[in-house]
Amino acid sequence: MSKGIIHVLPETVANKIAAGEVVERPASVVKELVENSLDAGAASVEIEIAHGGKSLIRVSDDGNGMNRTDAELAFLRHATSKILEVEDLQTIQSFGFRGEALPSIAAVSRVKLVTGFAGELAGTEIQIEGGIRSAVSDCPVRAGTLIEVRDLFFNTPARRKFLKSDAVEMGHILDMVSNVAFANLSVRFSLKSGNRVLLDLPPAQTAMERARFVFGEEPAKHLLEMEGESKGIRFTGLIGKPFISRANRSGQVFFVNRRWVRALSLGYALQDGFYGLLMDGKYPVAVVFLEADPEWVDVNVHPTKQEVKLSHESEIKSLLRKIVTDRLMKEQDLVPALQLRLGQPKIFGKETAQPVEFTLREEAHSVRDSGGGYFSGDVSSAAETISLKEKFQITRVLGQVHNTFVVAETEEGFLLVDQHAAHERIVFEAFSKNFRSENPERQTLLMDEILEIHPKQTELFKQLLPSLRQVGFEIEPFGETSFIIRSYPAVLKEAPAVFIKSCLEQREEGKIRTSADNQTDEIAALIACKKKSVKAHDALRPEAVWALLQKLAQCENPFSCPHGRPTFLKFTVADLEKQFKRK
Repeated sequence: MSKGIIHVLPETVANKIAAGEVVERPASVVKELVENSLDAGAASVEIEIAHGGKSLIRVSDDGNGMNRTDAELAFLRHATSKILEVEDLQTIQSFGFRGEALPSIAAVSRVKLVTGFAGELAGTEIQIEGGIRSAVSDCPVRAGTLIEVRDLFFNTPARRKFLKSDAVEMGHILDMVSNVAFANLSVRFSLKSGNRVLLDLPPAQTAMERARFVFGEEPAKHLLEMEGESKGIRFTGLIGKPFISRANRSGQVFFVNRRWVRALSLGYALQDGFYGLLMDGKYPVAVVFLEADPEWVDVNVHPTKQEVKLSHESEIKSLLRKIVTDRLMKEQDLVPALQLRLGQPKIFGKETAQPVEFTLREEAHSVRDSGGGYFSGDVSSAAETISLKEKFQITRVLGQVHNTFVVAETEEGFLLVDQHAAHERIVFEAFSKNFRSENPERQTLLMDEILEIHPKQTELFKQLLPSLRQVGFEIEPFGETSFIIRSYPAVLKEAPAVFIKSCLEQREEGKIRTSADNQTDEIAALIACKKKSVKAHDALRPEAVWALLQKLAQCENPFSCPHGRPTFLKFTVADLEKQFKRK
């Protein structure tokens, strides 16, 4: 009989492989230890770090300690106090439950555990090196548990060399502790690196109160509280105003039943909730809490428990999108303040800056509205006040800067309005309102137009078709990849087939959302862009400028164009006085 090639791995090797799944970097160790403290009912968790967690991670808490038997069992694989039978996996509400964290950490470091119960004669101290227990002894009693992890990956140098610099690893730990702190407001957290206190978070009553300690008072001013629920699904949390968006998703933190998770699907729903308020490539800042039936959440899909699967996902995403959109539309101030930096002007060679011109030329053209006519109004109407979402009261127009930006005086200072972005918003909302009516205006073609699409675009086109029909297109199949166009939206000024192909290209690039509502808005935005509107460098008559601002004030969202660019910036008298050293 030939000798077999399959064999059982030694326990030390198996433990190191398991550690590779659970312990990615020092922040992974901190996360597992902190979550154990929280599961133990800790009211205070203290974390000390040295060299970005590479040489030392110490986590101590005042939670429920362990007796010697439990302390020894805790370092065995698959030993846990959180579940007893298969059915328990359906309703997991604790943070740690796999029974892999402590043995995995101990397999690649030198660990010391000190634990006990208040009132007992002695506590327990256990020391483990590279997964092998070296000592178990009595120690002075302390309430709670202390765990030291030293020399992480000392016996797996291949893993250690992939760690980043101390500063980078410390940054990951700081983010991790900050995020977990949001889901545990009643717990005090402190984080030290050497002699420096990086975080000292006292117990908080609300997420906003904790945000002030985590982010600082000034950034927290630009966060909005949001909440909503439906059919057993509840969302709460904080969302940042659009102008504090980031270039990646690093500012987004999601919790599912208080568990910090990576939830890309919720990230997409959050992004959709900011539709029309963010530029391409920008992502909102948010701390989002989802509470749902534990049976709807599968947390047992990843060794670190940071990825979850959600049933009823479409309802959950739809609710989050609606809550975020509704909250943003209720906010009266989504406008960034204009920050000037006044200093000594720079001269390069013989070039000097051109003077800024404020003009309102009588010979300039008027502004066309979405129906192809002209805005009405005369100069005398400027004696009235225009209210933008009851937040900004425009009292008069001062002029144009380089025939691109309108300067409008308010009761608090002035606004600088991007005339092109403002008009795009006006046209877009007019189109969107028309498209959402029962009978959107449409134009019948004298001769049917044939649309040919690439076979790979067939599925994309089928997904887009309901929205195209909603806005006024009448389209019928004419073979596998051919379609007949019989009518199109009356406001469309280019060939229907060319426009649809443009929509498909946008969809392929991911610029058109998957929800039907947002697809309709995207189509309205595309048409608004292609329709002739006020551009930069267009000189406007005084009455046209005033009418433009009046139309903008009537918009549901006057703060940004359909692509997320701001329509205006604000500047207060107090800001001016500060810049001119009057205060």
